Amino acid sequence: VRRSFADTAEAGMRGWGGGRFSFNTKGGRCENCEGQGIKKIEMSFLPDVKVACEACGGQRFNPETLAVRWREKAIGEVLAMSVDEAAAFFAAHPATHRALRLMQDVGLGYLTLGQQSPTLSGGEAQRLKLVTELSKTSAERKTLYVLDEPTVGLHMADVEKLLRVLHRLVD
Repeated sequence: VRRSFADTAEAGMRGWGGGRFSFNTKGGRCENCEGQGIKKIEMSFLPDVKVACEACGGQRFNPETLAVRWREKAIGEVLAMSVDEAAAFFAAHPATHRALRLMQDVGLGYLTLGQQSPTLSGGEAQRLKLVTELSKTSAERKTLYVLDEPTVGLHMADVEKLLRVLHRLVD
């Protein structure tokens, strides 16, 4: 995603590289929330409250970075897309589309591209690890996978999806 935005004519004219479109580095991110998109309000005797950053509106980037458009969308809008939406948006980009399809195949189509990893459940994190491994496989690479109770805690519909993916991996 960062590369797509860095390759736009507008980013090129400004001399911006892919790092400008990462919310983890200074320069392009919103410095008010340090690229988190949220601000934590500490409450004395209650749990902390998280609210959208007032400077970026939760989009994680500064106005200059959000001004760059790729296929009519700013980086903040792309990161707010679900995996299902993004799969259609990136259909013409084989590597990105393949990774998104793998995420859909393991039942993670509802996640957003910019979702923070601490908000993932244990099962979602495990399925993302599986997607990472599936994206690495090739015909010439031999890999042994040891799965320890991979269906524990999954809904039966998700078990079926996981089994289809595992059969594809074996094939």
